Amino acid sequence: MKRIILILILIIIIISCSVKKTSNQNNWSESKRLEYLNNVKDSTTWDFDMFESDKNDGDLGDLGPFGIGAFPVPKYDLLGKGSFKGLGSIGDKYPMKNKTLVMNSFFVKKNEFNKRRLKDNKDEIFFQIIISTDTIDNINHNLMRNIVISRNHPDYLGQGFIKTKHNRIDYLAFQTLENNAYAIINTRIFDLNYGKTILIAPQKDKTLKSLQIKSPELTSDSILDYTKRLINENKIIEFFEVNRKI
Repeated sequence: MKRIILILILIIIIISCSVKKTSNQNNWSESKRLEYLNNVKDSTTWDFDMFESDKNDGDLGDLGPFGIGAFPVPKYDLLGKGSFKGLGSIGDKYPMKNKTLVMNSFFVKKNEFNKRRLKDNKDEIFFQIIISTDTIDNINHNLMRNIVISRNHPDYLGQGFIKTKHNRIDYLAFQTLENNAYAIINTRIFDLNYGKTILIAPQKDKTLKSLQIKSPELTSDSILDYTKRLINENKIIEFFEVNRKI
């Protein structure tokens, strides 16, 4: 019995240390999270200029699985001056025999909360998707679109879609300040802590293949070179070239 109690105490200590380590790395605490949640409910904290701007943006069109809503949100600096420095997306296209690989990624810039974890990096990629397609519209750009949104600050979300001959691939990814990150791609859930790079290969029978890659720490400066190296690896070439028959 004493041994079981000692083991339980040890587990509690390990979990406690892990939570404290994450908080210290992010310069973030449970009290800050509660403060944010209270501000969401408190109209005196809302940024009405940003809210009016969001309402006046009108219909942005199809940008992925969810329509873009205009919600009142707290002023970003209430969580600390410099707590938000920006975010963005970066992508490219790569030829592969009779197909094209389309890549998109979302990143968060270094701010007061994540600077300890990012160290010398100016930003961090929290999601990357690479999709093989046989259809590219370089003129109208209506076969693929994406958007990355800061309105959940200090959590961030990006989404998009790409249409192929037989499929439409919808994707959404988000990262919390506690450094939890997840993606949903056509209803499949990916825990991005086990790999932020997701490969999707649509098949002729309209099914999908996926492959999750444990990529290194990536930034907006390194993502393109990393992608070029990745897609030339034999296992990646084989993944995209092997196609189920109808």
